[in-house]
Amino acid sequence: MKSDAPRLALVFVLSIFALAATALAQSSGPVLRGDQGSAVACLWSINTGEAYYSAKYRMGWSPTLASLRQPEEGAQPSASAAGLVTHSLASGQTNNYVFTYRAGKKDASGKITTYTVTARPVEWHAGLWNFFTDETETIRATPENRVATASDPPIKYN
Repeated sequence: MKSDAPRLALVFVLSIFALAATALAQSSGPVLRGDQGSAVACLWSINTGEAYYSAKYRMGWSPTLASLRQPEEGAQPSASAAGLVTHSLASGQTNNYVFTYRAGKKDASGKITTYTVTARPVEWHAGLWNFFTDETETIRATPENRVATASDPPIKYN
């Protein structure tokens, strides 16, 4: 009998997308249009996937973004393909944004205790935002043509 966990995880991630769209519509921060809103939703999906991954596999955070990808057809989710984000997001580029995932060092017990993710437009121009998130799940942004960091202001929602 197949487990419903992958489907439930996918439903959970998709519900995060819906919440992201609602929150972005009510945002008091930057006006994010099109691909920018999708980039923020992808970061929320990564954060949610990381929380699930950490709880399920008890290894801390994932070692790579690809570890959160969907398993091959017929295969069960595992620590190397947990089934928590789409293949396109796990590849590091989707919706005209490039996502860069960096896992922190392992602690004495072998668990990865930190991670960062940045999202930059494939082609930046004035009006586009760069994003950052980490294990705190706070999403930060800058309109400058540079990688967003933990020092940038968080996106605020009403």
